[in-house]
Amino acid sequence: MPARSERIYLFPDKDGQPGRVMEFPVWWDRREFFNTYRHREIDLGGPIYVDCALLLTQGEAIVWDSRCREQFSRDPRSREPWFVSEMQRVESALKKTRWVVVESYEWESGLD
Repeated sequence: MPARSERIYLFPDKDGQPGRVMEFPVWWDRREFFNTYRHREIDLGGPIYVDCALLLTQGEAIVWDSRCREQFSRDPRSREPWFVSEMQRVESALKKTRWVVVESYEWESGLD
C-alpha cells in the first residue's frame, strides 16, 4: 500500500551557496497547504507512483511558515526543545532561500 511523504528543497538566494533538502515541517498543515497551492501542482510523470512538486517564492514560504507556527503554538508540543530548535532551523533556512520546491511522493509502506 503506497503512503505519501513530502520534503522541501530550498534554493539559495545567493549564487554559489548550497541548496538544502529538509523534511516537510511537522507544524505545516499539510492538508491546508495542498488545498491552498494545489493549482500549482506539477506532475513529475512517474510511471508507477503519483509524485508532484509545487513551487513557492521565499516570501510565500515565510508567510506560510509563520501562519502555521501561529496555529501550532496552541499545540503543547510546540514548546518541546526539538520543535523549538527545528522551527528556528527552518526559519533561518527560509531567510536565505529564493525558491522553495515542495515534493510530494508515494512510497511503498509494506503494509499491504
